[in-house]
Amino acid sequence: MSDLKYERSGHVPVIDMNKSDEELSVEFYEALTTVGFACICNSGIWELAQDYGRKTHSFFHLPLEEKKKYSKPNSYDCHYGWLANGRVQLEETAPAPDYKEVFHTNRITEGDRTLAPPIIDSEESRKLRAKFEEQASRILYLLGVAMKLKDPYQMVKAHSFTEKKNPSNQSVVWYPPVDKSLLVPGQLRCGEHSDFGSLTLLYSDAPGLQVMSRELGEYVDAGFIEGGIYVNIGDMLQMWSGDVLIATKHRVLLPEAKFLDKERVSVAFFGHADDEALLETLDGSNKYPPITARQYLRRRFSATYGTEQ
Repeated sequence: MSDLKYERSGHVPVIDMNKSDEELSVEFYEALTTVGFACICNSGIWELAQDYGRKTHSFFHLPLEEKKKYSKPNSYDCHYGWLANGRVQLEETAPAPDYKEVFHTNRITEGDRTLAPPIIDSEESRKLRAKFEEQASRILYLLGVAMKLKDPYQMVKAHSFTEKKNPSNQSVVWYPPVDKSLLVPGQLRCGEHSDFGSLTLLYSDAPGLQVMSRELGEYVDAGFIEGGIYVNIGDMLQMWSGDVLIATKHRVLLPEAKFLDKERVSVAFFGHADDEALLETLDGSNKYPPITARQYLRRRFSATYGTEQ
């Protein structure tokens, strides 16, 4: 490990996006090869996500039958739609599913009112997604520089975020007030997991995120700062990098007893490589056999959502 020193938000390094690319490439490489997480500031995302997140609350308070109209189809090719509380279980051995609702959107849902209501697919959501995509592409480039790839844009070129062929999605995650009578012992708002894809950018309006410390071998608070957006590596990019970049397990706890009646919202951008992108280890080590992004993600979605393959 280098002697690089960070300001930290809990366990997670904080990175100021106003720094030069040279400085940022070093800081991101250090953070994402050791902790697997970073918290970025001055990204232009926070205010957009905060405004959008607040407005989406009204959807999740709609009657169940109204929300069911937008239920996520049970197919890999449908990276969009609403998932009811109890539909997602990210930790396979958890005693119960995650205590949350989710609405995924992507390029296919834009402007289609049969797939997403105006409060979810809005002008605000599109501005936010554009900013997520901008920063995700920049981070992939900076990592390409730090990893000394022959073409530092190699990973960027495999992520056509603005095209429908790319399965990346923007997701609103709503954590409802907790009804203790419905809880199963050991249930969490979001169970232990690592993300599937390349890169995740996450806005949250309240603390609760914990990450697994590689040094301590236990969960620690990620920390929470106004204006901070979490960035973490997904399993696909860890494999693609030959395990140079680290996909760290994380979870969201239930709140303290005095806050059980409070709802919580997050907005996440899950960046995935294009379906037909061939993932061959970037360092040329052939540590993992080549696989397309589509093949890789099908396996992961199937295990988590019961999606048909």
